[in-house]
Amino acid sequence: MKSSTKECDLFVIGAGSGGVRAARLAAQSGANVVIAEKYRIGGTCVIRGCIPKKLLSYSSKFSKHNIIAQSYGWSFDEPRFSWNRLIENKNKEIQRLSNIYKTNLEKSGANVIESEAKIIDRDTVELSNGDQFKCKKILIATGAKPNFPNITGIEYGISSDDFFELDKLPENVVIVGGGYIALEFASIISGFGTMCELIYRGDRLLKNFDVDISNNIYEQIQSDKCKVRLNTDITKLDLHDGKYTATLNDGSTISTDLVLFATGRNSDLSFLGDKIEIETDANGRVKVDSQFQTSISNIYAIGDVANNHHLTPVAIREAMIFAREQFEKDTDKFIIENIPTAIFSNPEIGTIGLSEQDALQKYKKIDIYTSSFRPLYYTLSDVNKRTFIKLIIDHKTQVLIGFHMMGDDSAELTQIMSTLINKKASKTDLDNTIPLHPSTSEEIMTMRNKVTKEL
Repeated sequence: MKSSTKECDLFVIGAGSGGVRAARLAAQSGANVVIAEKYRIGGTCVIRGCIPKKLLSYSSKFSKHNIIAQSYGWSFDEPRFSWNRLIENKNKEIQRLSNIYKTNLEKSGANVIESEAKIIDRDTVELSNGDQFKCKKILIATGAKPNFPNITGIEYGISSDDFFELDKLPENVVIVGGGYIALEFASIISGFGTMCELIYRGDRLLKNFDVDISNNIYEQIQSDKCKVRLNTDITKLDLHDGKYTATLNDGSTISTDLVLFATGRNSDLSFLGDKIEIETDANGRVKVDSQFQTSISNIYAIGDVANNHHLTPVAIREAMIFAREQFEKDTDKFIIENIPTAIFSNPEIGTIGLSEQDALQKYKKIDIYTSSFRPLYYTLSDVNKRTFIKLIIDHKTQVLIGFHMMGDDSAELTQIMSTLINKKASKTDLDNTIPLHPSTSEEIMTMRNKVTKEL
């Protein structure tokens, strides 16, 4: 078939959360928009990230809830879990969401193309069938892909992306990594009853989070189904008789059914043609300025492919800012700061604002309030899950500058606390709020034991 050349105002490469939002807004403003996706519309978050992960996280927690229910007088037959049913239902939901994304794009007037696309020069995009588009503007929204360490036998390992498509749940799994993806999958896998060993080369989990969160999750995530080894790394993988053997840096070995690498994600630069160069940073991420402009003036990048914050809501906000500035000529300034973050581990983690370490560096003198307790929900059972809450206050102004929580509903409470931090609420504002009793959130309003630290 003979290839053709067409024209457009905006060509978006990647139909994930950021790309879809940018394409829709630009098309609704009257621009001629084309968006191409080489895999499935929805991107990492919908297809192989946030949504399927949260669904698996929900499922894995029912084992704990069944145990606790007995302490409240409920009795059940022996519970049974079907991996195949879970994955089947998960796939149906993912397909439903993907279809919604596609439908909304088409309703906005965007031209949706399910094909790989590459930038071959500053204003030309080529599809896998040879068709080309001459573009006034190009937006890169290709996201990121799993990073694997350079070790012998790495081809035997899988990523979190691959885990969602497993035909069956293994009896034991080794997870390599100490970040949020590693912790989430350790919680999911152990919650299903599978033996899980978490191996991390660093000396503490969640190295970029508040140190108290790191210390508390290290204690709480371990169970009879989940073990954690710090200062440990895999140097080699072998396959023998259907089992994998992981050789560790101390010379010992582990035999397992599956090795999952949660060792970070790299920008997906597959959009680059052979004759086009776009400047990247030391980590291989596309460098952009405050208007998301790359080193080529009419080419822009948002989301995980760029050198900004790697979170779905941030990509969506960046897409909104890009579309308004470029196609609606909206000059309103939107500030991306104080970004709430959640980790759907067990226990859950939520955080907003500065960690203790960063707050000390910025403010030099801070007040810290902490609370650690066993929630009422668990008190009738033998389950010893604890909740930890930490407030960080600027000593001079008494303004709340950091909130960190580990425990049930951390994500939901962190979202509320993010508003208070953005509105610069003070410790007095919290003290003057009547707490709701009995609830976990009342602890936020009743903290009185203060530790002052000064740099």
